Amino acid sequence: MRSLDQVLIVNPACPFSDIAHAMTQMGWQRDTLELAAPSLIANEPEVATWSWKGHKPFVIYSFNPVVKMRVLDVAGVPPGVREGIAQQLPLLDHLAIEKLFTSDDVRERLLGLWAVQETERVDLLETARKLQDDPEPVLAEQARDVCAKLERINQARKEVLVQMRMIEEATPALIRRLNDPSFIQTLKPSRSDLQHLFDAELVDAAQLAIERLYADPGLRISPASDTQIKAVACPAGLLRWPNMLSDKFPGGYRDLAGWMVPSRIWVCWKQESAGTSVSYDGLVWLDNHWCWLPKIFRFLVPYLMNGSSGTLKH
Repeated sequence: MRSLDQVLIVNPACPFSDIAHAMTQMGWQRDTLELAAPSLIANEPEVATWSWKGHKPFVIYSFNPVVKMRVLDVAGVPPGVREGIAQQLPLLDHLAIEKLFTSDDVRERLLGLWAVQETERVDLLETARKLQDDPEPVLAEQARDVCAKLERINQARKEVLVQMRMIEEATPALIRRLNDPSFIQTLKPSRSDLQHLFDAELVDAAQLAIERLYADPGLRISPASDTQIKAVACPAGLLRWPNMLSDKFPGGYRDLAGWMVPSRIWVCWKQESAGTSVSYDGLVWLDNHWCWLPKIFRFLVPYLMNGSSGTLKH
């Protein structure tokens, strides 16, 4: 499966009617409230929204008529479903977007610039900077604005990494206490905790899962004294797309990420000893205390796919 961004850029040549048809064929339901919104170009709405049978996940479409940029925001859509959408539509991949920067057509260069902004491609910051000297004044001005935004995004990401590193350094001492059943019980999340971790529709299912997990007398970890613990911390919001933090987590978190409170910081880790490595996960920080929900996605992702709400029967 491809690693797809939070935002998909659809080929400008693909009309909205084709996009809408593809979404309908896949089972997505278009929001009727936006159907009456006026558009500058006939049959080309500037905004459209789809839901899965009236529930999450949502897909938000936007259209910029100046350069015919078609954007699908799929940030809350699980990877498998995201891939299904990508297979049905002609997309501009990373390489195609990069090539737009060297086009002789000013609109194509502008499309590339705005596409980089939408996809938050900070790796193309230097490429975007070159357009600040573009002979077309409007494009040069836009390049300065886009570069400033990308620089802010890049700085924010660096700050997040510093914060995560501090948490990563603090967690090994906590992890070494996971061999104590009485201590483990202090990490059992309450219903209030679950309400601060997940969307309301998942709280009941999460509570059932937690009761099951914590009724297991084998819920413990006993790392040897010489075990190396390598932790990775990541805000739930970053688990929605492939990046240097989310890639370290089990794939089930990405399936669940659209229903997780974005600001909560989750931790996974590896325990390495005597040439072996074992992966664990599920620690989460809630303002003033830790909770432990090991492999919670194994309970909640099937619920989302097969639960009574029918939110994601893909």
